[in-house]
Amino acid sequence: MNIIDFTPSKWIWTKDNLTKDQKVVFRKKFSVSLQPEKAEAYIACDTKFWLWLNGKMVVFEGGVFRESRPGCGYAEKVDLAPYLQEGENTLAVLVWFYGNGGRNNTNSGQAGFIFKCDALSLYSDEGFLAVNHPAYVPTDAPHPAHLFGGENIGFDANLDFGDFTASEFDDSAFDPASVFPDQVWGDSIESELPLLKVFPKTELAFRLTENGATAKLPHAMALTVSFELEAQGGEKIDVRTDRYAVPGGPGDEAYFFNCHRIEYTCKPGENIFACLMYLYGEEVLVTFPETVKLQKLSFTESGYNTKQVGSFVTEDPLFNRLMEKSIRTLYVCMRNNFMDCPDRERGQWIGDVSVQVPQVFFVFDDEAKKLLKKAVSDFIHLRKGDVLVGNVPGQHASELPGQSLVAISEYGLIGEYYHYSKDPEIPELVLEPSVNYLKLWELDEEGLLIPRKGNWYWFDHRWNVDAPVLENCMYVGAAKYALQMAEICGDHRFDDFLNERITILSENIEKKFWKGKYYASGSFVDDRANAIAVLSGVCPKERYGLVMKVLMTAFNSTPYFERFVLTALCEMGYIKDAYRRMMARYYPLITNENSTLWEDFYLLGTRNHAWSGGPLEIAYKYFLGLRTEDGFKSYTVSPVSGIFKEMHVTFPAGGEMIEKHIVE
Repeated sequence: MNIIDFTPSKWIWTKDNLTKDQKVVFRKKFSVSLQPEKAEAYIACDTKFWLWLNGKMVVFEGGVFRESRPGCGYAEKVDLAPYLQEGENTLAVLVWFYGNGGRNNTNSGQAGFIFKCDALSLYSDEGFLAVNHPAYVPTDAPHPAHLFGGENIGFDANLDFGDFTASEFDDSAFDPASVFPDQVWGDSIESELPLLKVFPKTELAFRLTENGATAKLPHAMALTVSFELEAQGGEKIDVRTDRYAVPGGPGDEAYFFNCHRIEYTCKPGENIFACLMYLYGEEVLVTFPETVKLQKLSFTESGYNTKQVGSFVTEDPLFNRLMEKSIRTLYVCMRNNFMDCPDRERGQWIGDVSVQVPQVFFVFDDEAKKLLKKAVSDFIHLRKGDVLVGNVPGQHASELPGQSLVAISEYGLIGEYYHYSKDPEIPELVLEPSVNYLKLWELDEEGLLIPRKGNWYWFDHRWNVDAPVLENCMYVGAAKYALQMAEICGDHRFDDFLNERITILSENIEKKFWKGKYYASGSFVDDRANAIAVLSGVCPKERYGLVMKVLMTAFNSTPYFERFVLTALCEMGYIKDAYRRMMARYYPLITNENSTLWEDFYLLGTRNHAWSGGPLEIAYKYFLGLRTEDGFKSYTVSPVSGIFKEMHVTFPAGGEMIEKHIVE
């Protein structure tokens, strides 16, 4: 953890630092006599910034969401040297203060911007010029759901003052920036994440409709929209995507959540506009009156700056499509943090991340692992006392004990990340917080767990969720993994507690829940509960045949828990059966029109959901038989026979891309 000392820089803003949804422009002219090889600047703000030097964009959407630690934020490092010129230079920054918190953003309560570049002796202070951008205005309803940080983008072209990034721009009406003491922003920790990747701008072929135009995108993506049009003046243009209004998950599907949209007010004549805020979707929808003539519509995709190096191709086009959708689903759920879905919440739900972790190691380069490390750090450092919450960072953090127990197990965030990275910092980082969390549970008179409700007593959506079996088996699995971490650390302070809990719970799960052919706490049989009984080691091997029958005949799970069901089948040795179940259950998601995977097999929810990409992991780990015990310094491959005639697979290992072509 590198805390940036911004001295002598100061936090600055316009003097009216009281409002939310504020967009401020800063400008600073400075001279360079000898161009340096490097000019590293550190920048922090609440909430987002875009930076130009001499009219060229240097940073697109900087500002990693708060928090890095409780009450703290991030600083990003940027090398300005490639953009400098001898003589006068012009730095221009647009900063957007959300002023509200969402599922992935914690509001400090006050707008602010700070900048430091020692190589140029350039420090934010009263010497920077600042102004509220006059053209950014509030929009009419509807507004974004409370799960999102930030508001809609309202832009009135009649109030625009021109290209503030240009050196020749007249900033004589700007005021000196106002300085504010650091009373709310806390430490600024250097972000390890790369700056966002911006793809080339691409023109869209649009189709005119009765009230505007629509245009299909090549795939689901985060995108910024730009357009050119002719207008009489005063007309309002509404830009949104097909994912603007998204229903809640199964059980909450009657309630819709609005995303962001653009509301643009035209000036007379030619209008050219490029929105800096990103939208998400697979289709752009533009609404405008007859007096507006749309001439050009374009998009620019952006996303986490990683390269896809893994792929999995067979002779089966349906399976190949499932792999493609899984990878696209994974990528669009990566930005400042992992997210469950980019079109409803953008929250780093830790259950979703537990599914995403192995996929990242199989298909993306090393840059993506930095986002995983951040997810682990968020989960541990942003806990609430001893409570490991399921959605951090974010203003709406809450504890889902079922997700947190998964996250600290061998098959969750912690176990999967450590297995594939062998990051030496992890065991010591997670051991004590994991054990302290497990200590929050008490036992009842039967020697089983008293249910821990948290903020939401949730294990999976839909019906026949056998919570007692799931909670007790998940706990055993988490306690066993804590013992593994203790062994690696050489820290055995908690061994007696963990071993005692494992012994008591295992004995009483056997007495209470084993029904002779399956595990159950009541009158129904849950595939999820039986899968976790296997993965936690509660189920002995001699029962695998019986549990396999349950997993091939009960279909209660959503795509989230399907990952665990398929993993349990494969771990028991029934890999071909897992393939058959996977293809049958995922068939509607494979054949639909979307380029990403739905939240559920039947009830939809979002049309893109992070927890649905489990088949990608199953393919690499079990169909290909890819194994590593040293964090991919070395690996083995043991392809399963009888599923595919041909597999052409790539993945990163040992610092290079590995390619395997397997023919039966």
